[in-house]
Amino acid sequence: MSIQNSTKSLIATCSWKNIFVISTLLISMFPITVKASSLEKSNSQVNYKECIDVSHRPLSHFLDNQGTLNNPPLFFPGVKDYVGWTDNNPQTTFALVDYAGLANKYIKNQTGHSMGTKVSGFIIECALSDGRAQVTVNIIATKALGFAQSIDELVKNNFDFLNTPTIFGAKAQEVIAGKKPSVGPVLFSISFSIPTPGASLPDLIDVINLDSNNKYAPVKLNFKSTTFGKCANGMKARLEVHQIASTNDLNALIFTKEKVEITDSKGGKCSE
Repeated sequence: MSIQNSTKSLIATCSWKNIFVISTLLISMFPITVKASSLEKSNSQVNYKECIDVSHRPLSHFLDNQGTLNNPPLFFPGVKDYVGWTDNNPQTTFALVDYAGLANKYIKNQTGHSMGTKVSGFIIECALSDGRAQVTVNIIATKALGFAQSIDELVKNNFDFLNTPTIFGAKAQEVIAGKKPSVGPVLFSISFSIPTPGASLPDLIDVINLDSNNKYAPVKLNFKSTTFGKCANGMKARLEVHQIASTNDLNALIFTKEKVEITDSKGGKCSE
């Protein structure tokens, strides 16, 4: 298992044998008050000068296809696979934040009770003259489950994500068992190409997991979340994730911001 610093999203796919790709909008300690109209203006990655037609699509066109790549799920069985994140230089912490509501759906199916996670947003589709379309997905999630694990511990456990302890928060399986969840807001904007206007939208894992024949380039993403909870030692803390990336001329996804940081109430880190 190798770790590549050039890309950062935790790709929950079978490509783990060759890459460890662990693999964003200001969120503060206060509740999100961003209106969809302002998010549309500030986060849309579409260059309208290149559009021959602009339309809106329901967010369900994106959400319904998340977690569909791997069946059964590979990493936290029961919860469908979705993209997580790490810090960089060095990579120390892996974070998973429920931007699409998949963890909450699993918890609700198992217990009959939702954590109150809400996922809203909108999709802009820009039809291009070459027959393709550029899609921008904007997501606002509240009370999204978040947790973090030590990359060193994941390596020692041969990337057994489910059975590697968290250093912050609780996995969905632990929440079902009675552990208190750590939750918070998410703002997420990502744009990518699709073959034709109206075409089915992909699982985000496929968009992030680029190769030389990537049909989703150009890709831009901006993800930020703040999760409030506790370290494994019980101290109050927050998990902050901030990731910004875009494809270059070779369709490689280059991250210019790679923050995954846990800060406890004394200003330290959960891993210390």
